[in-house]
Parts: sequence; C-alpha cells; structure tokens
Amino acid sequence: MNRRTVALVLAALALSACASTPTVSSDTTPGANFANYKTFAWVNALPPAGINPVTFERIRQGVESSLAAKGYSKADPGDLSIILTLGARDKTDITTWGRFGQQVDVYQYTEGKLSVDVFDTKTKQPLWHGSATQTVDPHKPDPAMMDAAVRGVMAKFPAHG
Repeated sequence: MNRRTVALVLAALALSACASTPTVSSDTTPGANFANYKTFAWVNALPPAGINPVTFERIRQGVESSLAAKGYSKADPGDLSIILTLGARDKTDITTWGRFGQQVDVYQYTEGKLSVDVFDTKTKQPLWHGSATQTVDPHKPDPAMMDAAVRGVMAKFPAHG
C-alpha cells in the first residue's frame, strides 16, 4: 500500500470512530444543591420550527426517562425548568499531508448538537448545562445515535438527593 492509501484508511477509521460516539460535556453552577429539587417541567415542550418533530419527541422522552431514573418527576410547574435545543451545522475539515503539503484531503460533514439546559423555576438561575456533538446525516436521523447522545448527556446530570 502506498502512503496515500494508508493515510486515507486511517482517516476513514478515525472519522468512523468519531461518528459513532458523541462528544459530551456538562457544567454545573457552583453551589447548586440538587437535593432541593424534586420535579421538572419543560419550557419548550413543542419542537421549534424547522426541527423534525419525531426526532425532538424521541430526545425529549429520553431526557424525561433519564430524569425519572435519577429520582425526578414531571410536574407543572416543576422545581426545575428544562430547555432542549437541537441544531446542526455544515463543517469542512482540510488536511494537508505529504512532503511540503502536496496532498490535500477535504472532508465535509454535518455536526449535530444536542443541549439540555436546566434552571431553577422560581429564581430563573441556571443550574446545569449538558451537550453532545456528533457527526450526523441530517436527511436520515439515526435513533441509536440520538439515544446514545441523550444517555451520554444525562449520565452527567446530578441525581436527586
């Protein structure tokens, strides 16, 4: 195999690994005590314009299931206010390689992002933010990828009490 073929195979393997696992992050407001919260409610129970409503509902239900598993129950109004945000943007990665950068590889893809923001309903203060980013096919939603992103984000959410 020549160097170019080896480089392309390695790049393909790296990209396929990235596509299968979301990058997850979270942040909690210093001093937030989740023992004080028992219930939650959605600020945006309906999908925003332009978002696939089935995808939005699948993710919303996944977040609700995760919250229930952590000891929270749904109520209106809830102690916690939850905002779900979904988005996607087209990206391009350019890699040069070879002697003096003679070879150029261009990779175009769509990066999807899921964000869950949690606020204290009474004070409106932010308590927690979690997000997952992952390469997606915007024309062909993958339920398994969505479920993995929700599980990854919500694994970082503090349990009640």
